[in-house]
Amino acid sequence: MPKKLARTVVTSMMGNLFEWYDFALFGYFAPVIGKLFFPSFDTITQLLSAYGAFAAGYLARPLGGLLFGHIGDRYGRKKALVLTILLMAIPTAIIGILPTYNDIGITASILLIVLRLLQGISMGGNYSGSITFTTEHSPEKHRGLIGSFAVTSCLMGLLLGSGTAALFATIFDTIQLESFGWRIPFLAGIFICLVGYYMRRTVPESPAYVNAQEAGELIKNPVRTLFRDYGMVLFTMILVVMLHDLSFYILFMYMPTHLTEFLFLNKSAAFTINTLNMVFVILFTLGSAWLSDRYSRKKIMGISAILFIIGTIPLMTVVNGNADHLIIIFLAQTLLAVGVGGYFGPLPALMVEAYPTNIRNSAISATTNISGPIFGGTAPLVVTFLINLTGSNMIPAFYLTAGAVLALIALIKIKANYEA
Repeated sequence: MPKKLARTVVTSMMGNLFEWYDFALFGYFAPVIGKLFFPSFDTITQLLSAYGAFAAGYLARPLGGLLFGHIGDRYGRKKALVLTILLMAIPTAIIGILPTYNDIGITASILLIVLRLLQGISMGGNYSGSITFTTEHSPEKHRGLIGSFAVTSCLMGLLLGSGTAALFATIFDTIQLESFGWRIPFLAGIFICLVGYYMRRTVPESPAYVNAQEAGELIKNPVRTLFRDYGMVLFTMILVVMLHDLSFYILFMYMPTHLTEFLFLNKSAAFTINTLNMVFVILFTLGSAWLSDRYSRKKIMGISAILFIIGTIPLMTVVNGNADHLIIIFLAQTLLAVGVGGYFGPLPALMVEAYPTNIRNSAISATTNISGPIFGGTAPLVVTFLINLTGSNMIPAFYLTAGAVLALIALIKIKANYEA
């Protein structure tokens, strides 16, 4: 990889890593946050409230996607990415010092939700913007692999968040964690975000965007053009991306809570299993992206979707039936991680190739920010609610399998033939 390209990719990855570390902390500390900001005599009610606040961040993502997608298509990918990281840093720091319900009552709960909404607006622009920016810098023969760095950097941020949660659950007892321990990672996040902001300011603009600008191909209202001329493509890609959101947020954001609240594992063991398997997801993501540059992106993703369809229910049955056997739970989640990484790797390049340059940032923003709130951000809340309603610990497996079937059908139909 040329030195200039490597520097651009690393800089984009670092910004992504920092943002997703901050955003993920909330999900991993949901049981603690639920107790401190949404007190109730019922643990499940606390958890549902915390996941509701987590989902609120996702509900704000479409607004961020529309705003920063428009900025990226009209004024440059780089400008949009610089602004998004600032919008993440400030709310994250405030969460770290926010008084709890016992200090200021319901005001604490409201402020927490507002801060989550601001984080969601930032994420709405950042994730799709980084996919567009990174992939547009890559040569065609390496587009899958280099595009996957946008995803792996997010996974690395989530891995850092998961590892931090595992570490703090190990070194602090429950009282210490609820008293002050959970705040430390949030406060550290602002310094990480500011480093990412500095690095993003120094990278060159996307070559594809510059070429479109010089050719006079930019348009005033890319969002309107997207929905008017590419509505069916958008709908199909949303269903494709759905499996990306469902698989990750059920198997890696929700699963630690499933293990602790429904299978009664200790927090340290649950977070450790989660963290180790996220490393495997990163490796499988890079491997599948590399394969997608040699074979069909749709073929690699289709195989992964089939793995979800045939493997999720049996493997989840193994997890639920072996609460006393950590190694079995770990291995079952590792097998599921193969499907997650296999589907993730080719996805950024597939999205970039599905849309033309002059609406691409807005289109990928719309794709990810419609799928994300509907299928990803709500997944922990939905499966927790349905488990509580039905008493079945298999709900996550049923939900994910159904999503995989729909995604496979959409993947067969999608056409991706635009140049970056």
